[in-house]
Amino acid sequence: MKSFLARFSSLVSFVLSGFDRLRFRGESRLLNNGRGVESYLFQQNLRCIDFPAHAERLTDTLRRQTEQDARDQGVPYRPLNSGAIDKEAAALDLAREHGLTSGRVAVLSAVESARVYRLRKNPAGRVTPVKQEGKCVHYYHYFRHPDLGLCYVRVQTWFPFQVRVGLNGRQWLYRQLDRRGVRFRNRDNLLLAVADPALAQDLLAEQRRTDWPALLGDLVRPVQPLWAYLHDRAGTPYYWMTEQSEWATDFVFHSPDQLARWYARWLRHGIERLQCADVLRYLGKKVPDRGHGSCTGEVKIDLRTRPEGTRLKFWYQTNSLKIYDKEARAFRIETTINRPEGFQVYRTKEGEAAGAAKSWQKMRQGVADLDRRAEVSQAANNRLADSLATVAEPRPLGELLRPLGRPVLAAGRRRARALNPLTGRDGELLRAVGKGEFLLKGFRNADVRVALYGEAADPDRRRRESARVTRQLALLRAHGLIVRVTGTHRYHLSAAGRRVITGLLAATTSDISRLDACA
Repeated sequence: MKSFLARFSSLVSFVLSGFDRLRFRGESRLLNNGRGVESYLFQQNLRCIDFPAHAERLTDTLRRQTEQDARDQGVPYRPLNSGAIDKEAAALDLAREHGLTSGRVAVLSAVESARVYRLRKNPAGRVTPVKQEGKCVHYYHYFRHPDLGLCYVRVQTWFPFQVRVGLNGRQWLYRQLDRRGVRFRNRDNLLLAVADPALAQDLLAEQRRTDWPALLGDLVRPVQPLWAYLHDRAGTPYYWMTEQSEWATDFVFHSPDQLARWYARWLRHGIERLQCADVLRYLGKKVPDRGHGSCTGEVKIDLRTRPEGTRLKFWYQTNSLKIYDKEARAFRIETTINRPEGFQVYRTKEGEAAGAAKSWQKMRQGVADLDRRAEVSQAANNRLADSLATVAEPRPLGELLRPLGRPVLAAGRRRARALNPLTGRDGELLRAVGKGEFLLKGFRNADVRVALYGEAADPDRRRRESARVTRQLALLRAHGLIVRVTGTHRYHLSAAGRRVITGLLAATTSDISRLDACA
């Protein structure tokens, strides 16, 4: 981010980073598997063969009460004959027809796919509830919420009555600015101008510290007729998960012409320079190397032109990074996370006491890890911005690398030899410390050793390789390419190290004809 702003700050009016679209899912942890449903039936003094009739009674209660509440409260209700209809547009049309501008403005229903339970015989011949794909009616409740802006709650009408909540961080920001009397101008989910950009950024950052279970519960409770039954009588409360998060960084330009000129170059850089391995690095994933990589999913790079602008998207499995020229006024970098388990969060193990020692654990879908999601997403945006900043790097690569070709004095006035960053072991070392997973949380001697040499079974070999890596890291520190994290055995790339490695990656992925054309 700093490299990008150092080169383009004169063209940029302001920068905002925060949540864009958020989609949450609420479901009972007990009712999300067959054995849990059997336990639930036992607690309710019901047999498995009683389950279909019991579930149908709950469904009837939910549907009857939902439609009755809509009539009593004057909220327009409309069933849709296709799940493919744009529900947000249909809800807003319905609200306009009835002159509703605040609160719950519309209720829609549509038959859509869902995970539901049916009785099936197990291998022992016993009838048990089994979770399967099916279809059922879902209610969509749309709100003009006083704090969140336009949002919706989707309620599944069949057991286990899963719910989804969709909201937008930018719409939320507009309400926050309104309450404070701050003048701003927006177009959909893009803030075009604001009287106090620093306050707008603080408000977006404040969203990360929200009490999500309380907020989501307050949204769902009034429109879920079975809330009291599920939470109080049955003891099966909703557990809240972040099904999808979008974290966007907007660079709002003074001039659309300047944005258009540079955006064309960023697109070309993304298409011609960035490879699938770069996608993994930006998303903080391990790049397969020497048979020791951990990523086996599909990586895609996709360019597409849409009415709102041209976007370039980098996919790894279902997580993605994309850039686009938003409304021809802003350059947006956006990270979307659908599957967080490939990332890590520093926390205690689930089930341990609050005071237990923390360690790096897999990131969960639960909203407790949403703040870490934002941190990981911002780091991915920053890495991509740093790469795009090299488009405007004023110095030739030779000048950037020239200081590395001279010996330097390390701490204690010891002489450190010159580096050859383009080839040989020095080049391999620089590419190793530039791996995406190291950019997230730093790296240790053992991490670099495995990246360079693989995991050796022989203890003597591991000891020799570790000693070699210790000397190599000392060499990089002497040249100012890495810095040590105080009080730990971890290192991070310095700002100079990031520039050098980004430039090297651009050079090593280009053929001679392209380099000649650039020269």
